[in-house]
Amino acid sequence: MNVMKKAWEIAREGQKKFGGKVKEYFSQALKMAWSIVKNAMEKVEIGYQEVAKKNGVMYFVVNDVEGLEVSFLSTEKNHYNGKMMTKKDVIENFKRGTNNKTGKAARLYDVAINSGDIEITLGDVVEVIKNAR
Repeated sequence: MNVMKKAWEIAREGQKKFGGKVKEYFSQALKMAWSIVKNAMEKVEIGYQEVAKKNGVMYFVVNDVEGLEVSFLSTEKNHYNGKMMTKKDVIENFKRGTNNKTGKAARLYDVAINSGDIEITLGDVVEVIKNAR
């Protein structure tokens, strides 16, 4: 989220609660907004790691974090207008375990090689792993 936008929201909340002018609250609100953004950035860690590629299958792990979404991205031709469009399908089939290198809870995925790029989303953080032809 934009730090300045968040700071103004906090300042307006302070003004509504305690009265006065919004700009009187802005200095402290900006400090609070930076703190919120900084903590959010430290917490968001996808932790993608490719494990192996064998027999046409790619195995990879990501940190098992609440709100994490792993999807296939594929492009296909729209039958109505002939334009190419991107299709996104969530991968729900995974195994849970522990990442031996980091010691954190992890999800293990297995996908066919060249089946489509993989998008990993956690909040505002998006990471795309190339897996297309």
